[in-house]
Amino acid sequence: MFTTAYRTTPKTGERENGDAVLVRRGAESITLAVIDGLGHGRMAALAAHAAIECLNRLPLTVELEEAMRAVHEALRGTRGAAGAVCQLGATPTTTPGTVSFICCGVGNVEIRCFGAKLPILLSPGVLGARVQSFRICRGELPSGSRLVMFSDGISQRSPFDSLRHLDPEPLCETLMREHRKPDDDASVLVCDTEA
Repeated sequence: MFTTAYRTTPKTGERENGDAVLVRRGAESITLAVIDGLGHGRMAALAAHAAIECLNRLPLTVELEEAMRAVHEALRGTRGAAGAVCQLGATPTTTPGTVSFICCGVGNVEIRCFGAKLPILLSPGVLGARVQSFRICRGELPSGSRLVMFSDGISQRSPFDSLRHLDPEPLCETLMREHRKPDDDASVLVCDTEA
């Protein structure tokens, strides 16, 4: 139902990665996250991993806004982070041949969708410090859609359309090799849907 791949790497010269990625599968659902701890190095890594640990502790059925609030609270006292979380899956109300899509992003983590037009609107703020409200985006993804989530260590100008022919693994490799900013931690997560 979902084919995923991801790559994450620290800033050139850093030992610890301030970015972290989550792919958590359920029977007919998947939760995806890209977290970008503020700055670089150990303190950024601690924030990013605290967010991932929080998401791993929550039930897969948790409402997305509740999950975002839990991550926000878990990061209090840390450096904070930008982050995006998406939940995809089959539901009784989903149109046949599609999967439901729910996402929320805070800060400068990007979410791009190919194969469907979705109202993705990120929330300003910093997880663990200040977020006025969590903007939850909902829609449906037809079979054959692609979701790409990435931190600001990957160029927003990456030619996603011209790379669409690549499967998830080689797409992640290409983005890291050709469109990564070496002066920042970088992560990319790709998910293809098959309803």
